[in-house]
Amino acid sequence: LTEVAWIVRFEDGREEERQYFPQHTTDGADEDALTLTHYAERIAPQPKTPMKEWLVQFLEDADGAVIVGAVPDFDVNHLSRACRKLGVEPTWDHHLLDVETLALPLIAPGPESPRSLAKTCRALGIPHDKDQAHGALYDARQARAVFDRVWEIYAELRAEGAPLPPPVPRLAADAAPAADDAGASADATVPTADPADAATTEVARPPI
Repeated sequence: LTEVAWIVRFEDGREEERQYFPQHTTDGADEDALTLTHYAERIAPQPKTPMKEWLVQFLEDADGAVIVGAVPDFDVNHLSRACRKLGVEPTWDHHLLDVETLALPLIAPGPESPRSLAKTCRALGIPHDKDQAHGALYDARQARAVFDRVWEIYAELRAEGAPLPPPVPRLAADAAPAADDAGASADATVPTADPADAATTEVARPPI
């Protein structure tokens, strides 16, 4: 892991953001992944934090919480591996909430595989900056924006008794270049053992 970031949402509505750049090596890292995450200019210069510091903070924040994210099982695999290295147990709820799947009924005409975070954001009218994409904290914020937008839409529909909004074509005419959407998830194009990876998530407390 080269970067980890998460947002803690408390029951009273408060939110706290965390961002760390773990101690790591890039030996054997995928060069495309390093380029995608802007490693040289954005990550390499940052002070590095030992795993025992950032992981302990995450486990405290995630205690009993549901992890919300874009392909959260990918992040959880990395986090679980980190827990094993430190000899500690995961604290988060076993339910995971993938925002790309959560949004599908509102943007797709029928059952289909989840779209990338970039495409999901655009379909919901959420601005998405391809230059910031794949940064851990930015992706966590985008996952939160999708999560909140989905529930806003459902709340509006319930209040108005209105039908679902019209579907958005998967290959919309105004879609950004394919490179922007490599993130179906872009991290998933990197072997899970590759250190050039960013864990991004939102921690919803208490369990939902």
